Amino acid sequence: MSLAKELKDKIRDKLKSILDPELGLNIVEAGFIRDIKIDENGVVTISLMLTSPFCPLSAYIVEGIRNVAMSIEGVKDVKVNIVGFGIPPELKRRFKLEQ
Repeated sequence: MSLAKELKDKIRDKLKSILDPELGLNIVEAGFIRDIKIDENGVVTISLMLTSPFCPLSAYIVEGIRNVAMSIEGVKDVKVNIVGFGIPPELKRRFKLEQ
């Protein structure tokens, strides 16, 4: 396994500690984490989807992502990009909502 893949897996695993209190699910299982990229300098870019542009928990979630990712050895900086709004496919499947 490459170091980048190993680091990506560690980050994804640690992000499971961040819960969306409204859903009672972690942000990985809820499908809010859309992508994780790591450059050669240890800068991590995490793509995040939120349910709404007015999500009252967005600052809490973004700050949690930064704190968790920065706690991992090898991570030098963290950028969080909000890439969209809506119900992630993972939540639609979980709650059997129409696609």
